[in-house]
Amino acid sequence: MTKALPAIRKSLLPAAMFLVFAAGLSCKGFAKEAIWAPPELQQLITEALENNHLLQSKADRAKALKTRIPAAGALPDPKIGFALQSIPTDSFAFDQEPMTQKQIFVEQTVPWMSKLDLRSEAAAAEARQKQAELEAARLELARDVAVAWYELGYVAESLRINAELTELVARIRRDTESRYAVGKGLQQDIFQAGVELSRLKDEAVRLENRRTTIQDRLHELTNRGERASIAPPANLPEPGFVLSAEKLSAAALEKNPDLQGMQAQIQTARAQKQLAQKDYYPDFKIRLTYGQREEDRTGRDLPDFFSAAVAMDIPLWHKRKQSNEVAAASGNAFSARNRYLDLQNRLPYRIQSLASEINDTRRRYRLYTEELIPQAGQWARSAQEAYEVDRVAFDTMIDARIRVLKYRREASRLFYDIYQKRAELEAWVGGTAEAKH
Repeated sequence: MTKALPAIRKSLLPAAMFLVFAAGLSCKGFAKEAIWAPPELQQLITEALENNHLLQSKADRAKALKTRIPAAGALPDPKIGFALQSIPTDSFAFDQEPMTQKQIFVEQTVPWMSKLDLRSEAAAAEARQKQAELEAARLELARDVAVAWYELGYVAESLRINAELTELVARIRRDTESRYAVGKGLQQDIFQAGVELSRLKDEAVRLENRRTTIQDRLHELTNRGERASIAPPANLPEPGFVLSAEKLSAAALEKNPDLQGMQAQIQTARAQKQLAQKDYYPDFKIRLTYGQREEDRTGRDLPDFFSAAVAMDIPLWHKRKQSNEVAAASGNAFSARNRYLDLQNRLPYRIQSLASEINDTRRRYRLYTEELIPQAGQWARSAQEAYEVDRVAFDTMIDARIRVLKYRREASRLFYDIYQKRAELEAWVGGTAEAKH
């Protein structure tokens, strides 16, 4: 946004807005990051996403859980063992007794039907949950970067307006001093201009401090090793879009990563509950044993033995174990379901509130740029002309001149508020917000 903020070319605005936003939404990088961003902001967001260690940790965790899915549904490792059976303790000889054996056995645990499928399903749902948490964190980080960058734009515009105000008041003070020198002005007008000038200098100091704070915030978010100057927004398109709360709410219910994570959490809890219920049924242990015997002392060749056995768990203590596991799993399932329903119910209201704020702020911005600023400009010019011929007081003239720039600053605040709220809205929606231009 330039100094010519109040001048809006109405005939070119709709076409320019459509082309700029369409180009931004079709850009490959924007689709990847899921929120609308001009190239300068997109570069900061990409840098933040690549350098954020917490995001990398979440990505590694999601990848690890995805790799774990096949392992969760696999059979337990078989066991192989060796044993000695029926060895006489008086001689420890292998050929004294016919029942003495050297055994080798293989044992395999086989869970009850569908237990492996449920474990695999629970692991897959947990992996989806962590992936959704990763996407939510990415959106939150992109939103934080965007909000800070747009705030930097507002502060930069405020500094420009402050500089214009300072120059204006300094010029008015010089003119007033000249008028006073020839007996046409009042000394109190000089003092009043001086007070206003000092106030503007104080405001400039506070704005510079605010700009430094925001740049530090952006350096923190992008995790830069060295401080570097960050350019504020420039030439952003006029926010002439209108958002549909109904469409955005429907999109949020489908794409919001927090909601998707809770859906995966429900699936995890459901699978864990079914798995706990399956623990009432036994797992089987199948053992195959081969027993080798030596020749006896008479030289008789004794045949080897082959044995097979099946063992199962008996849920004898189910009241203290399985029943409590089922109750705990049921509680987790209800908790996950209620959290999902709570967000599902709140999300449309949050979306509608933000969309309404954006549309209302956009209307206020148009009111400032199309009515208040032009009217204040006419008032300022008229007051200046009247003051020069001593038809209005100094207070009226300087207030009219300053009012124009104050309205411009308020319009700038509204301008960047729209973009900040849009970034927040898209973080809730889980993707770029569709807008009519």
